[in-house]
Amino acid sequence: MLHSKLMVVCAATALWSQVPADVAAEFAKSPTPPPSNEVVGIDIDRFIGNPFQHQVRFSHGSLLLRSILAHGDPYGPGAPGAVLEYRKDLAYGTLLPKNETTLTSIPEQLFIYVEKGEGHIDNGSEYWDLREGIAVLIPPNAKHRLVNTSNEPIDMIMMFWIPESGVTPAKDILVRDVNTVPFHDCGGVGCHWTYWGKNIFHSTPHGLHPNEGFHLVHVPPMSIGEPHAHVRKWEEIWVKLGPDDAYLTLGSEVRDMPVHTGFLAPPNYKTVHAVLNLRRDRSQKWLFLSRFIVKQSGYTTGPLVAAKPVSSVNK
Repeated sequence: MLHSKLMVVCAATALWSQVPADVAAEFAKSPTPPPSNEVVGIDIDRFIGNPFQHQVRFSHGSLLLRSILAHGDPYGPGAPGAVLEYRKDLAYGTLLPKNETTLTSIPEQLFIYVEKGEGHIDNGSEYWDLREGIAVLIPPNAKHRLVNTSNEPIDMIMMFWIPESGVTPAKDILVRDVNTVPFHDCGGVGCHWTYWGKNIFHSTPHGLHPNEGFHLVHVPPMSIGEPHAHVRKWEEIWVKLGPDDAYLTLGSEVRDMPVHTGFLAPPNYKTVHAVLNLRRDRSQKWLFLSRFIVKQSGYTTGPLVAAKPVSSVNK
């Protein structure tokens, strides 16, 4: 590998030395391209995960879970997908038709995004409806129960983690209907060229770390986001939502991104990342789950979904 890197560098240096000065001056005005994956020496597949690469496990009595990405060291060697510095597990969850979990609590904070299916979540005294586009944030040790009231499974993206010291989680369950949240932009245009996001939860107003933000991102047809790299301690996770498969790029390589695939943007200063929508007929969407190195604020999210008494759940 080292020999290959030296060959690439030497060849580039030799070619550049033959360029006339006036041409070199024009080239200098162009953006500097990022290094290739060969030069960086990165195996990008370590940072990509798909739930169908993992066995099913049970949670909450009747939830079926498959890990997408797991806790690990993103800065060195390790198992494929074990790259999350701040999270314990990112998983694809299913609650089968007419099933319900026990009323329980767990020590982790839990984020849920409902992709499809219908039902409700309750805390023993209040409940909130579940359907596509509903996001839920459950603080550690808060009682909760998931109920599927339909004849179809409820499919969810779920993320578990222990809040960092000094973070004050919300006192109870928070629920957001993403369909009612306005888009936010970056100075009147899409962020990173083409990313149009809706903030779901962020920072201390929702009991998260000041640097945390969870978003739903739409990418228009035939578009790619601006490839860019991230620094150490910046954890940025992308998860493909249905119904369409897509593509991702990490550095100089492209990968298929089937529905429910997730990746961590390598925090190495060098490996750029982006997602691509190559469909011509509709936009596509991703979950964007990030723990930045700067505070998150200024998002317009709209009101949270109000709880209803459990006594009215069947009315």
